Amino acid sequence: MIRGRRSTSRHLELLVEQLPQSFVWTTDADLRLTALAGQAISLLGVDDPFRLLGHDLGKLVDPLGDGSRGIVDAHRRALEGEATNFVFHGARSAFDVHVEPVRDGDAIVGVGGIALDASKRVVAEQALLQSEARFRTLVERLPKLVTYVNPLGLPIRTTYMSPQIEDLLGYPVDRWLNEDDFWVSRLHPDDRDRMVERAARTHAAEGSFSGEYRLIAADGRVVHVRDETVPVSDERGNPLFLQGFLIEVGAESDEAVADAALARG
Repeated sequence: MIRGRRSTSRHLELLVEQLPQSFVWTTDADLRLTALAGQAISLLGVDDPFRLLGHDLGKLVDPLGDGSRGIVDAHRRALEGEATNFVFHGARSAFDVHVEPVRDGDAIVGVGGIALDASKRVVAEQALLQSEARFRTLVERLPKLVTYVNPLGLPIRTTYMSPQIEDLLGYPVDRWLNEDDFWVSRLHPDDRDRMVERAARTHAAEGSFSGEYRLIAADGRVVHVRDETVPVSDERGNPLFLQGFLIEVGAESDEAVADAALARG
């Protein structure tokens, strides 16, 4: 039994030492480093982790600048029994970090942590944010195109409406964001039943929508619009929400005439 335990322990040590994208560590109750292993340590510029053992954690991370305070604070909270998750941004990489108390029975005798290399994820998130910012800047500068985002399901709600909607219909963006079925209330009475039915089918089937109809502006004008809506899905193909655009069209477009005729039966 003892030999088996020693073998298991050695295998675990080897695994930890060879972790390619993470590293683990422990400290004692005085926050002196007692163990450090994992190949991702090299991303911090550390060539020989063993020479760091026994050193004060605060002094080791002090060269990291402002980020060092958060690291030390997380370890101090762990000594008080609180586990913490945070993202550490280093000069060469970023890590998802988890820190928690190390207990011996009921006593907290130190702190343990694991850091996972998050550089690729952070870069991807930053690229996505930049892309979204550029897209939003683009669509909000298009003078006549209104873009929107609606969650799936009824009543019809809006979580994003571009500012061009106020120029098109005269209602402030806040009303679209804060009033359920505000779109329904702005539909022309002769188009309302038809469009509510089509919208309900779109939300239920989580599918696309394309059509023309009329909206009543704040000053009483009748505004003919074209509406194009598509579902946005996650990487597994599960629909998340609906995204679309409105643009004003001529009152006598072919589709508008056909829809009006259909509505009259």
